[in-house]
Amino acid sequence: MKELNWKGIDLNLLLTFDALFQFGSVSAASKYLHLGQPATSYNLKRLRELLDDPLFERHGNRMQPTSRAVEIAPKVQEILAIFTQDILPSEQFNPSEYEGKFSIGVSDYAEQIFGPNIFDALQAHAPNAKVLFKPADNENCVDLLENHNTDICIGVFNAMPSNVESTFLYREKHLCTFDNSVLKTELPIPLTTYLATPQMIITANDQLTSQVDNTLASLGVVRNVVLGTTRFLTIRRMLSGRKHLAVMAEMVGRSELIHDQLTLCPPPIDIPDFDIEMVTLKRDSKHPKVVWLSTLVRQLIQQQVNESRQISTYD
Repeated sequence: MKELNWKGIDLNLLLTFDALFQFGSVSAASKYLHLGQPATSYNLKRLRELLDDPLFERHGNRMQPTSRAVEIAPKVQEILAIFTQDILPSEQFNPSEYEGKFSIGVSDYAEQIFGPNIFDALQAHAPNAKVLFKPADNENCVDLLENHNTDICIGVFNAMPSNVESTFLYREKHLCTFDNSVLKTELPIPLTTYLATPQMIITANDQLTSQVDNTLASLGVVRNVVLGTTRFLTIRRMLSGRKHLAVMAEMVGRSELIHDQLTLCPPPIDIPDFDIEMVTLKRDSKHPKVVWLSTLVRQLIQQQVNESRQISTYD
């Protein structure tokens, strides 16, 4: 294969060729390219040397393309189209014309609560696109973004590396959740009733404890945990009709995915809030598609949270 002198090749040569092929005139091509005629003629000279072909020959007032020029013209136009349409950044992302895939990393919590609204909105705005939800957590979200073509991740993320950009969505708080038609306690629930009531917890390990137990230990008291699971919807379903309670994230308790009559109220001890965030790779954060998707998801989630919080806590 002939070794190319890449230093002698630039995009201006292709632009010059395309303009000469379209207009058949050095002066017209120069006007179209906003170049002086000497510059256009010089680019043509470089093209002839590079391709070892005259490319264009003067016949009267027109520059007629050679057979070689006719052969390569469609390929030059294809290269320019790829560069302008696929490589150069577009001013905006048009979801109605998008036929690709939105890949979103979500925690189990975020997928259950916000997934339906996100999917519906994407279907409405980008009807020809596909949507993929991927399991995401603090441990794997960077790998999803870096290596698995994931656009954004939603969840609770701590100590992210410098190549990740975080966007705050909302602050989540903990509420006591129970069926007060069975428990029959005053509201908000007193500490004595809280400690005396068997509890269910969300846990990712073999221990039936959480940060709540550390707080209780500092007060010199303990609670009675009788069930642990990683699935918050399991707890939500099991609370109905039972004399049990759970400390759950507020949005889990307010979710309408399950139709029940559970009561929500503040816990009788201090439990720290936590932030729900959306993360993207910094190097991709200005990509039109990512900007559009991030804006849509942020607005949807914040609106859903605000509407949920309009409901009275004691319900």
